Amino acid sequence: MKTRIVISLFAMIFLWSCATSMKYTWTKENFEGKHFNKILVLTLTKNLQSRTQFENTVVKYLAEEGINATNSLSVFTPVENYEKLSEKEIGERIKNGNYDGVLITTLIDINTQDVMVNNSAAYYPMPYAYGYRSYIYSGYGHMYAPDYYRQQKTYVLESRLYDVTAESAKEAIVWSGQSSLTDPSSSDSASKSYADRLVNTLIKSGVIKK
Repeated sequence: MKTRIVISLFAMIFLWSCATSMKYTWTKENFEGKHFNKILVLTLTKNLQSRTQFENTVVKYLAEEGINATNSLSVFTPVENYEKLSEKEIGERIKNGNYDGVLITTLIDINTQDVMVNNSAAYYPMPYAYGYRSYIYSGYGHMYAPDYYRQQKTYVLESRLYDVTAESAKEAIVWSGQSSLTDPSSSDSASKSYADRLVNTLIKSGVIKK
């Protein structure tokens, strides 16, 4: 019974890590999707490396789907605080760049919790050829290796898609989605994992049409 539970847990973790779509999404009522001529990909973070890496990854994945998109570095340069820009100035820059869609991603939460790591390994009888000493000490290690706690971090990200051609700012947002990443091994793997879910969801749901 215990073995079945462990296998089930590993299966759930594997499936989650391989998830290719976003679990929580919202689409504007009566919005049936659109083919955007040019999408601006923007990440709201002060970490330039993370911003560049993620934006370029999203642009790449969109390009693979035949969607024209660019990163935001030429529109909102790294040396300026675009959070202080007026709504009018932001709108003018987007308009001057001939963008009809804007895809914005931001980190909205970081959840930290202590999780127990089970340090007990599966035990198998060792061949007699190893000798009694190896048998005893190997068994000792399996029996007495203590469990321990470590911190697990889950990053919650949200993306929003805006139709710049809408009549008002209120009507501009047409889609939003959230997804989380648990203990990513690196910023590169995190960018690829989230970008893959994001683009896959937008394309398969028909929110962005080819």
